[in-house]
Amino acid sequence: MPSPLDKEKLLSTMEPSETNNIKHALEVVDLADAVEGRVNLVLNNGKSYRCTFRRSPSSSLTNDCITAMAEGMSSSLYSHFLGLLWSDNNSTYLDKADSAADSEWESFRNVITKLCGNRSNATSGILSDTVSHSSWEFLIQSKYNQRYFESNYVAGAFPGSSSDLQGLHSSAAVLAETQNTKETCFRKLLIDTLDSLHAVYETLKLDNLRRRDLGLLVVLLCDIAYFLHEVSYLDHYKRDFPRLLKDFGMSQYLSTPRSPPSLFRWLENCLQHGCGSANICDLPLLICKDGTSIVNWGRKIVSFYSLLCGADQSGAMLSSGVTCNIAPGLYHTREELVVLGMVGEKFGLQHLDLLPAGVSLPLRHAIDKCRECPPTNWPAAAYVLLGREDLALLHLSDPTKYVELDFTKSSLISVSTPYMLPLHPVTIPSSVSDTLETDSTKLEDVDSLEGSASDGMEHIFNSSTQLRYGRDLRLNEVRRLLCSARPVSIQTPANPTASDQDFQQTQLWHLAQRTTALPFGRGAFTLGTICTLLTEALAVPKLVLAGRLPAQQNAMVNLDPNIRNIQELKSWPEFHNAVAAGLRLSPLQGKMSRTWILYNKPDEPNVTHAGLLLALGLHGHLRVLTITDIFQYYSLEHESTTVGLMIGLAASYRGTMQPSISKSLYVHLPARHPSSFPELELPTLIQSAALISVGLLYEGSAHPQTMQILLSEIGRRSGGDNVLEREGYAVSAGFSLGLVALGRGQDAIGYIDTLVDRLFQYIVGKELHSDRLHLFSSSADEHNRSTGQIIDGNLVNIDVTAPGAIIALALMYLKTESELIVSRLPIPQTQFELQYVRPDFVLLHVIARNLIMWSRIRPSEDWIQSQVPEVVKNGVKGLGNEMEDIYEVDVEALVQAYVNVVVGACISLGLRFAGTRDANAQELLYKYAVYFLNEIKPVCVSNCNGLPKGLSVYVDRGTLETCLHLIVLSLCVVMAGSGHLQTFRFLKFLRNRSSADGHAYFGTQMAVSLAIGFLFLGGGTWTFSTSNSSIAALLITLYPRLPTGPNDNRCHLQAFRHLYVLATEARWIQTVDVDTGLPVYVPVEVTIKETDLYNETSFCEVTPCSLPERAILKAVRVCGPRYWPQVIELCPEEQAWWNSGDKNHPFNSGVLYVKRKVGACSYVDDPIGSQSLLSRAMHKMSATTQPKSCSPSTECTGEVTVDQLVSTFSSDPSLIAFAQLFCDSSSTTRSELDFQEFCLQVLFECVSKDRPAMLQVYLSLYATIGYMVDSFVSDTCTSSDTLSLSSLKIAVAYNEAVSNGRLTNLRGGIVQSAFLGSLKKRIEDILNSCPDMNSQLCAYITSGEWPTNNNNNNNANKSRTFLSWYLQWYSVASPLDIKTVANKIRRDNICPSVALLRLVFPSTHISAIGALNRYYSSFKVED
Repeated sequence: MPSPLDKEKLLSTMEPSETNNIKHALEVVDLADAVEGRVNLVLNNGKSYRCTFRRSPSSSLTNDCITAMAEGMSSSLYSHFLGLLWSDNNSTYLDKADSAADSEWESFRNVITKLCGNRSNATSGILSDTVSHSSWEFLIQSKYNQRYFESNYVAGAFPGSSSDLQGLHSSAAVLAETQNTKETCFRKLLIDTLDSLHAVYETLKLDNLRRRDLGLLVVLLCDIAYFLHEVSYLDHYKRDFPRLLKDFGMSQYLSTPRSPPSLFRWLENCLQHGCGSANICDLPLLICKDGTSIVNWGRKIVSFYSLLCGADQSGAMLSSGVTCNIAPGLYHTREELVVLGMVGEKFGLQHLDLLPAGVSLPLRHAIDKCRECPPTNWPAAAYVLLGREDLALLHLSDPTKYVELDFTKSSLISVSTPYMLPLHPVTIPSSVSDTLETDSTKLEDVDSLEGSASDGMEHIFNSSTQLRYGRDLRLNEVRRLLCSARPVSIQTPANPTASDQDFQQTQLWHLAQRTTALPFGRGAFTLGTICTLLTEALAVPKLVLAGRLPAQQNAMVNLDPNIRNIQELKSWPEFHNAVAAGLRLSPLQGKMSRTWILYNKPDEPNVTHAGLLLALGLHGHLRVLTITDIFQYYSLEHESTTVGLMIGLAASYRGTMQPSISKSLYVHLPARHPSSFPELELPTLIQSAALISVGLLYEGSAHPQTMQILLSEIGRRSGGDNVLEREGYAVSAGFSLGLVALGRGQDAIGYIDTLVDRLFQYIVGKELHSDRLHLFSSSADEHNRSTGQIIDGNLVNIDVTAPGAIIALALMYLKTESELIVSRLPIPQTQFELQYVRPDFVLLHVIARNLIMWSRIRPSEDWIQSQVPEVVKNGVKGLGNEMEDIYEVDVEALVQAYVNVVVGACISLGLRFAGTRDANAQELLYKYAVYFLNEIKPVCVSNCNGLPKGLSVYVDRGTLETCLHLIVLSLCVVMAGSGHLQTFRFLKFLRNRSSADGHAYFGTQMAVSLAIGFLFLGGGTWTFSTSNSSIAALLITLYPRLPTGPNDNRCHLQAFRHLYVLATEARWIQTVDVDTGLPVYVPVEVTIKETDLYNETSFCEVTPCSLPERAILKAVRVCGPRYWPQVIELCPEEQAWWNSGDKNHPFNSGVLYVKRKVGACSYVDDPIGSQSLLSRAMHKMSATTQPKSCSPSTECTGEVTVDQLVSTFSSDPSLIAFAQLFCDSSSTTRSELDFQEFCLQVLFECVSKDRPAMLQVYLSLYATIGYMVDSFVSDTCTSSDTLSLSSLKIAVAYNEAVSNGRLTNLRGGIVQSAFLGSLKKRIEDILNSCPDMNSQLCAYITSGEWPTNNNNNNNANKSRTFLSWYLQWYSVASPLDIKTVANKIRRDNICPSVALLRLVFPSTHISAIGALNRYYSSFKVED
């Protein structure tokens, strides 16, 4: 409370007249405007004073002592103590808000000292001093407080205050009668004070930063113990601080001796004999008391030792008598239980550094043992405590693996080392700002204007791709091949003629075909590689169809608009260009903003925004659009926008059967409109998109009514105006029907048999007169408009309906192994059958059969040849043999069938091994690709023995080109995301060959572009899945009818070619060093589950790499000697883990955090491991410890310093600072050189075993021996306490526990056993060599006397210190205990012996037992 409320100062602020009238009537009448610890005191004179109440002292020691007394004493005694404390005139810290901490402690100590020094005077003074100038007295003597106390007084409840008030109204006779009661009360107060403050004292001994407070407190405790005649307590304090206390001898008050609790003694016994054998009396009562806070530090240490040494648990209570909050998590060893206890108590690494070195060793041992392979369901804070920040970040991103405590980011850091940077997920930049601005990543600029144009692929070059490809320029080449934002180069003579200009236009037209196909590949190449800012519009690169003439100084050439319709040519390519730009957005970016989508919406509809809508839908971002937004888009009546929006919405709501989306789709199918609906004329293009969209929306549902509708649409002529698009409409209906019943052909409910019969009618075209078919079709067509069926009389036009029906059956019975359906989809086995089946239908039959019989697909030559009918094999064997009579057979039909069967088998193989990078499948498909290339035009020598030659004689080149590119597409589907170099070279050859030979029509260029994009899918970070929905999406993308031009949508809508996005999955994984935040190479062991092709298998990869398919991935283990191991078990249960939508999961985000061991270089810095031989490097660096005879000017400047060497192995600032300060070569004396050599050895030990925290422990133990040796050999003794020796004793006890097997660790003890053994031997040598030790020990044992300390004599200080060392190290019993045993020996006439004394004093060392035996034996001699 502020000093103005002092009564005299308060009266001095008033007028003299007011003082006379109010001096005896001043009182507080009200308290107002209270805010935290501040309040207004309203006095009866109308004035108010703002007061600040100090809730706790600023001195931490004073606050600890007062709090300990509050928690350890009874409420009545504590209230009495408060009365004494607040009534003290010298309690300046209670009067002034800005009082110093030292004055607070002095005030507190004075109160206790008065009770000890002059009990009667202090008591009478306190009782008689009724007029005090303290704030407390001003309040306690107010009339209001007197009236309140008189009405609420309970005798004995508040001794101090009741005495004060009674003293105001009673006589001296009453005080005389209660004097004995007061003395008893004060003695009880002092005893409880001693116990409470001793608990604080023992707790402070476990904190290295509270040594000053410990020195202040021990003086006060000595005074209290001296007054209470607690000889054992005095001896206990004397052993800890032999130089700070006054001399004393054996007291005569030995009636009720008490042994002081000692945490160091309890911890040592706990390590030596187990928790059950440790004496619970060595624990202060306050530590065992539940609900105490001030001795929490000591309680935590006791509880950790208890758990480590086998204490039993009963909830939070341990058998040692203390409580411990244990964090949730599995544990199998006591060390793991200790770690969970440390986490539950929020005890971190920085707290561990506060403990004495020896005390911290067992706890560091527990952490070190658990560090390598901790359980997988621990809280993240536990992994931070272990120094495994990699596991902490992994488990923070997967909340299903554990029950997390209430830990925030700051609290996680609090359990780590003080110098650790704040933990945060490390993200690998993938934005334009992260692009590596090197010459190798830049394309050659044409000029300053065109060279600055964005091509949409700048962001591909980031730290991750740099780590994967290094100096490999594959990505640069892919970027060059897929760039459509710059003019293409046209090779012409320097002086062109008129004919040359026509040639330029022709060449530019062929190049434009290739340019318009590039967005297909660029969309796949940049798939999911960037996160956009929602405050910026999406940038779409330009689609440039112009050319440049290098021979004419890069003159620009544009297509002649009089010859070509440029706008019509660019319509759909611009759509695909926008799709490619939109596919760059990462699906893991999170929920896209509806505002951002509408922000990118143009004032007038265009194909660019239409493509963006499709891309966003494929990533699932269109769910944010409202139904109003959707119909506003539809009302624009823009063809491309409608197509993009419908497919995008269906992809976003895939498999949900959302009613509102379904209604919006059916609006665009006029054949499904009721008769009362207004007639609409919609392009067939939109109707085809609507059909596919319905299939995606109802995917896998087997919805009967939808299946009936789609079945009817296969055989119905579209209501559009383009009859040439009838096949495309039927194919879309077939794909849609297959999607709705995807893989459910055998278990779909409804008219499945009738539906299958109808589909086979569409395939075979036979006339069927079945009532079931009539009923089936009439129910679906009841309310439909009269639109014509694709029939000729009663026969179905199979040229239109067969492809869609075959595809529908293939998807309906996908992976079902249905022999019945396969038997009804035969491949022609006779020459007669070949005459009546279109060759492209044979291809579809082969694909359908293999998709149904999924498990029988094998990546072998024999399997492909088994797909070819015998009649076809025999027919193509004799190609090129002129002696063979080939006029009796239709060779063209045989060759056409052979070609289509082989291509169908290759496509099936590509789908079966999509994204697997199977080497056998790759070799086989590459072999057939080269085979078809050579059949078109021999270009290379290939190993195609056994395959028929001369196919080009009977098959047109266009068919062979289509077959070649379909095989290449299948090859790239298998190798998706791998960047396979051989395949990439083959694709480059195809791209250049087509342009040179004049066969650069749009379909083949689109196939090459898509193939390049698939090969580098998502910049190499994505690949394909083989799930049912993925296979369906890939089949739609790979449908074997390539378009003839940029606007060709007759047989297959070009927008469907982007549906491969639905088949992709991010299986790319890269490892990031959790300390540096940089991607690194790390070997990992991948385990895959058992499948029908192979048993459970494990293989090794080096990150960054692509993992196997998620459905078969079982576990990933970080292995290798340079990084800490971790195992990620993947056990999908009800819901597959990869569908959880958690973008922080390592297998969704593609980032796995690892932690490098100290002492190992990264694989980038040290690929072969030669630099990790740290012992050789350290041995070489030890030469720096030798004195140098050469001058600094002649020293070699190329030498590597120790700190530079250490910095290559660890970024730990403590290690680097230690190397700089303690391992330099500036030492000159022998002692400095010895210390430097020790530091080098310790540094090697800590670095090589990844225990950098042990540096502090080694130095502390070394310093303990150092000052003991210095004190022994010098005339002065610099040490004022023996706490370091007690810490060293616990370190020795820990070493014995490890040696005896009570504490186990596969890596051995965390401190070298030989080092601790040498320290122990050195200490015993010092103690045995101390002069006059026997005489001093005899005096101590006999009478408890210590060497005298007259005039602060140095020799006396040394003697006292050496004696305290001896007593502490050998655990000599107190003089009181020794005298008690001596009296018993005399009384019972017992013959003393070493064995008997060993039983009496079990904790005393054998050396001290011998001295005691000589002392007790002297009794027998005297007798």
